Amino acid sequence: MERNGYKMNKNVNYYKEYNDKKYSDFADLLYQSARDFPSKDCYRFIRDKNEYKISFSRFVKTVYALGQALEKLGHNKGHTAIIGEKCFEWLASYFAAIIFGGVAVPLDKELAHDQIRNFVNFADCDTVVYTKKYADVFVGHESEMPGVKLFIEITLDAPVNINSDENDATIPDGNHTTFDNLVTWGHSDILKNGVSAVVKNQDAEKMSIIIFTSGTTGTSKGVMLSQKNVLSCLCSALKLIDVSSDDVLVSVLPFHHTYEMTAGILAAYAVGATVCINDNIRNTTRDFKYFKPTILALVPLFVTTIYKKIMDTARKKGLDKTLQRLMKTDRVLRRVGIDLRKAFFSQVTSELGGRLTRIICGGAPMPPDMTEKFASFGISVSEGYGITECSPVIAVAPFEYTRRGSCGMLLSNMQLYIDRDDVNDETGEIVVKGDNVMLGYYKNETATADVLSDRGWFRTGDCGYIDSDNYLFITGRKKNVIVLNNGKNIFPEEIEEYLGEIELIKECTVVGRKSEKDGAINVTAIIFPDFERAKEKNITADEDINIYFRNEITKLNKRIASFKQIKGIEIRKTPFPKTTTQKIQRHKIDNE
Repeated sequence: MERNGYKMNKNVNYYKEYNDKKYSDFADLLYQSARDFPSKDCYRFIRDKNEYKISFSRFVKTVYALGQALEKLGHNKGHTAIIGEKCFEWLASYFAAIIFGGVAVPLDKELAHDQIRNFVNFADCDTVVYTKKYADVFVGHESEMPGVKLFIEITLDAPVNINSDENDATIPDGNHTTFDNLVTWGHSDILKNGVSAVVKNQDAEKMSIIIFTSGTTGTSKGVMLSQKNVLSCLCSALKLIDVSSDDVLVSVLPFHHTYEMTAGILAAYAVGATVCINDNIRNTTRDFKYFKPTILALVPLFVTTIYKKIMDTARKKGLDKTLQRLMKTDRVLRRVGIDLRKAFFSQVTSELGGRLTRIICGGAPMPPDMTEKFASFGISVSEGYGITECSPVIAVAPFEYTRRGSCGMLLSNMQLYIDRDDVNDETGEIVVKGDNVMLGYYKNETATADVLSDRGWFRTGDCGYIDSDNYLFITGRKKNVIVLNNGKNIFPEEIEEYLGEIELIKECTVVGRKSEKDGAINVTAIIFPDFERAKEKNITADEDINIYFRNEITKLNKRIASFKQIKGIEIRKTPFPKTTTQKIQRHKIDNE
């Protein structure tokens, strides 16, 4: 409906509801899946060349044991920072901090050491959990973090035996201890005294998580989320996504990111799926082949990288043209009901484990043709849209109802309107409201007021529109808009989609550059070439590379509106600076 020039949408869910889950709090989530899948593998991982399996029951016992120990030490209601390599102990620490009444503060392990300590202080953490590799961030620097009273090291030895007796643990008498020691001690206390009553007295609406945004615009803010925020998002997203206890997910993205936590870790846990933890991006191919995932949660760069590796492998074998012909043939055959994808592409999919059927993609815009390309391999790609401040999912496409260029349907628990500068425009800023919208920014009332109204409407900063079938389309980030001298607006993301089709572009971004000659703002493409592929095509000299891209962009410009055409080209010798979820940090480009 229309109101004051705004396009409103309260979302009617036309599609099948796959999972009807309801949880009162995180403790309830842990309980339900441990009850329904006690002996099933919850987590699998390889550590020191050995494979380990953690059942749902064992995981919950570990969480409760750690939480019990924290309560005994008086640290259960404080703020707990968690940082380090991906491991099941990281996840247990996250849950324990939350369900025993405290606040979890997951941190990006790629931050500089002084930044990590600054975030620990800013978030008022009294406890820090870290893997052994990050000990030098904290040990010897305790005086720089005066609020921290307890440092817990995850040694990453063989997983702690939850059934150890009390003699295997010592009560910490200083401010340093280990994860294993606390779990063993806490478990012994539970056997003697039962689980603390604090677990049953949850306030699901209070702040339970502080997530620092990745800083693509240069400024990180602490997003305050409640258990209700996250669980509302989780349950609404699960209604649209076909995932079950039969699934196996390889977790590739960092745990501190809300997309991975909600769409990967929590979603899998809720339905009883097994999560195989990829501890290092270098081990991704190994883990795909070994664990044989059926579903993945990825960001677009991973999806396009997988596709490029498939095509590169085929090209090196002289089979790239054959593969492309098969993909075209497959699309024709499927239109008449003939599906030969297993026969055509089994060798391709074997590199991904041979069982992969679905990819959930979010975190950044995805090239529109990727869905079609992966469909030829028998892999459905569902694109979603979200933002940390919304826990994070706002919209997602059911696998069988994807639409080219769209990031899917609004979650059923949300309302949305498009704030348009002109009532005749279909595009405007996306503004949303729902139980998954954050409480605010930690210790930053001004920034909170800038984006969150008293009535709960949140300004995403993204622009887009909704079509007649309720599908959401993102046109770009409001802050990234290039304003030309004639007043016309250009979303760089739109031009970047076209550039992504050029074979020798590995990474690119589009900016507005002011001409020294006449002061006009020119659309400029900054390109990091695929130098390896260029070498294969005997394009190695700088001038040859420049000529190649000038020719390709001349062709591209014929396909887009004249005012959007690319006027300038800049070639980079190094990759763009990126966040840990592989988003290009545009603000750093301007400062280089």
